[in-house]
Amino acid sequence: MTTIRIVLPILSAVIAFTQPVLGQPGGPHPQGHDGKKPSPEKMVGKLDSDGDGLISFEEFQMPDKRRRGDRLAEADADGDGNISRAEMEAQMESHLEAMRARAEARFTQADLNSDDFITAEERKQVAFEMLDINGDGYLAPEELTAAQKRDRRPRD
Repeated sequence: MTTIRIVLPILSAVIAFTQPVLGQPGGPHPQGHDGKKPSPEKMVGKLDSDGDGLISFEEFQMPDKRRRGDRLAEADADGDGNISRAEMEAQMESHLEAMRARAEARFTQADLNSDDFITAEERKQVAFEMLDINGDGYLAPEELTAAQKRDRRPRD
């Protein structure tokens, strides 16, 4: 069990690195719909309601749910509008458990021969199969386009 606790964070990092190739959903996606970060000018223009070119405290808004701005609200387990240290720690533990479960599932998926090792060949095989939507053993331009579109969509 101790080995799993040590290896899982490392494995999660390695698997997270391959997510764009595998088309797996990941963490928050800070870019806009076109994959680029909005310019500061665009952000000011959107929030500056009085037109002075600056964002006052009153104009400032927390990020919306698409960008994980709701995480703190979810952490408020007792609904009192405040986040206690215990509530935040519980939220973090829940998040870590979910990450561990996803990492274990990805490892199992990538360990094609079930020998508890993921080789470079297995990583390549899994990535190829994820891209080969129709399962014909070849990657057509349409399949690569579909994978690019999956990578660009906002992540929840």
